[in-house]
Amino acid sequence: MLPDYFEFTLPTKLIYGIGILDSIEGAVAGFGKRKALLVTDEILVKAGPVDKVKQGFKKTGISIAATFDGVPPNSTIQTVQDCAALGKKKKCDMIIAVGGGSVIDTAKVANLLMTKGGKVEDHMGAYLLESHDVLLPSIVIPTTAGTGSEVTKVAVIADPDNDVKLPFSEDQFLPDLAILDPEVTVSMPGRLTAYTGMDALVHAIEAYVDKEWSPATDAMALHAIKLICENILRACDKPEDLQSRGAMQIGSFLAGVAFSHSMVGMVHGISHALGGVYHIPHGLANTLVLPEVMEYNLDARVDRYADIAMAMGISFPNVISDSQSVIKSGALDLFTRAVKKTDFDALKDLVDSKAHKVRDFAVKKLENFGFVDGWIRKQAALAGIEKVRILNRQLAYLTRMPLNLKAAGIDDELEKIDQLADTAMEDGSMLYNPVEPDRDAVIRIVKKLYHSKEKPLKVSIEDLRPADEKKRGSQKFSNVFSSSKMLYDVLIPFYEILNNDPKIGSSLQKTNLCIQFQYKNPDAVITIDATGSETRIIKGTIEGKPEVTMTMNSDFAHKFWHGKANLVTALTRRQVVARGNVPKTLKLLPILKPAFDLYPGFLKEQGLEHLILK
Repeated sequence: MLPDYFEFTLPTKLIYGIGILDSIEGAVAGFGKRKALLVTDEILVKAGPVDKVKQGFKKTGISIAATFDGVPPNSTIQTVQDCAALGKKKKCDMIIAVGGGSVIDTAKVANLLMTKGGKVEDHMGAYLLESHDVLLPSIVIPTTAGTGSEVTKVAVIADPDNDVKLPFSEDQFLPDLAILDPEVTVSMPGRLTAYTGMDALVHAIEAYVDKEWSPATDAMALHAIKLICENILRACDKPEDLQSRGAMQIGSFLAGVAFSHSMVGMVHGISHALGGVYHIPHGLANTLVLPEVMEYNLDARVDRYADIAMAMGISFPNVISDSQSVIKSGALDLFTRAVKKTDFDALKDLVDSKAHKVRDFAVKKLENFGFVDGWIRKQAALAGIEKVRILNRQLAYLTRMPLNLKAAGIDDELEKIDQLADTAMEDGSMLYNPVEPDRDAVIRIVKKLYHSKEKPLKVSIEDLRPADEKKRGSQKFSNVFSSSKMLYDVLIPFYEILNNDPKIGSSLQKTNLCIQFQYKNPDAVITIDATGSETRIIKGTIEGKPEVTMTMNSDFAHKFWHGKANLVTALTRRQVVARGNVPKTLKLLPILKPAFDLYPGFLKEQGLEHLILK
């Protein structure tokens, strides 16, 4: 069933890649010459990401005219005003944000002040700008994986004098370019990784169950949930794992797109109040509140929470006919009798540590009978809620994250509970919750979280295993070929092997193509000419014009022959520049796939085992 109406747009261009900040010239060339205000915080300046960003922009027409590094964890009105004042003073005509949600939100609202003038409070609200109003061009480089602010049109700024957070929403807040480079997230501490990652998970879950869901946001939200649940523990435990870091960035981005269209709900309403009244970090507040609100909303969205459970990795069969009800079939009684025969002490321990897995086991057993109905989907949905609780406890084990509001910093025995409840009920996020929020429910949830006795839960080796372990190659080589001579000595003999291979060689000959490879760093030219009766491998320039010329970095060629570089993607990113009959050339790819198996063996024979990519 489709909603009666929905909108979807994503004007922000996004690029992703490990180490991509080293080669952003092409991506930012369209901005021309600019004087940019770089917005960040002191921690990132000291940790290194800011220097990496500055180095990347040195190769472009964009100069960093000023750096504002005074953004606190929760940006305030004064912060935004100071930031905008610096940008105006230095006559900046662009904003670059390097940081997490607070930094990006500061940059968005400072951009508004630099363009429209006035005070922060003058612009509080939603869609106050006219469609013809234009802000300064902006580039966002997130150093956390959670807020999704790089692709959202919202910002939240704290008003500490009144214990509230001011919301802003404008289409013009959407950045012109977002750059996702996992390398700049490596310095993020484990606890911040947990907070921001769970913040992204909340975005995805609330976008999927809220009133304003759409088919487009559903797809993004579910994939975000999958990526986050598969990678958050490893990202916290192995901060140098760039694949997990990258997966968290993509999960955050997808969740950001989803919730910017479908909005968020009661989790955020309560979390905003906890941040405004008690200054609890937003990610932590979301983390603690999430399972309680999932439980509150469950009966109104059973099927959708069941979908979420499946995205989290909890398996269960699809709903089928009521005539094959689990209850009618007697399968439930069979399972109950089976449980009675188990060791209850062992079962109790299982339930304490792996409750969601117990339900998962039960569902799989019932699946063997082939009987599935709404009861099963509710069990799966409940398993999803329990998995979130377990995930919180595991994150607490890895990062010492607080598991209740008292440990999070509330030390007044909830003296401000009424103010907090009122603030939550007035929050705009509450409007989109699938169940009408209840003030008493808010108070119950906050009190439960304040007095919670949850304990950290040890994380197993299996829980930390990469989801795609078999496919992953963690090595990162640069300057593989030390000279042009070395490149010729390696690639020409390898191409001769391909030419002499019965299958590959004959397939090359049938193409009747003349392809020239122009390599850089180090420079070399090799041509494969299959236009005659025999295919020739030619070193250096040739007479005449090849049908196709492909220019690429020599390191890319090394990765390509390992089967670890996508040529089509490289063409899009301009890592490879092709001239001539490119479509015909791309048809060679299936022919060359067997070569990927030959290249590592060839390197070993040449005594170059150290260059083999695992």
